[in-house]
Amino acid sequence: METDLFVHFAEIAGVFVGFGALISVRSAPVSDVHSVVYLQGVLGLGVWVVISALIPIAVSQYGVDDHWLWLSCAVVAIAIWAIFMIVFNRSSDSRQLSRSRQRIDRIFPFVGLPLNVCIAGSMVLIITNLSPGNDVALYVTGLTAAVIFAGYTLLALVMSQQRGSGGDKRQGEP
Repeated sequence: METDLFVHFAEIAGVFVGFGALISVRSAPVSDVHSVVYLQGVLGLGVWVVISALIPIAVSQYGVDDHWLWLSCAVVAIAIWAIFMIVFNRSSDSRQLSRSRQRIDRIFPFVGLPLNVCIAGSMVLIITNLSPGNDVALYVTGLTAAVIFAGYTLLALVMSQQRGSGGDKRQGEP
């Protein structure tokens, strides 16, 4: 196992978590549903990648290797992913956003859905052993898709921010 690769995934995801935290702390109180949901998405994805990238490092320290290593990691990763998706999509803010008329909110699923399928699908392929010998590649694919998803979510958040005259942000102002 290439431990450095997984540490780098955790570091990259940590940057997204840091950006999300910085946005939430430095901005005016985030009160509009759009910003709240996208910020939660960036933070959730980032934390998932950090956890999922560090699990193989921790589990391998117990002498677990080969398919059993990736199977156990994929089971934990998909369980955390499923819990995050259920909680995230059941929140009142997410439900309210799904009825949004903003262009970015209508376009977002065209990129987000394939990335979700890639993340969950790669973990399911490991768990079901439908692609033997590709466990590491599938796990890395899931992590990579999640990092791309976090980046896309952060980009969508930043690109959709309303600016007043002079470039000052006017969130929540009439």
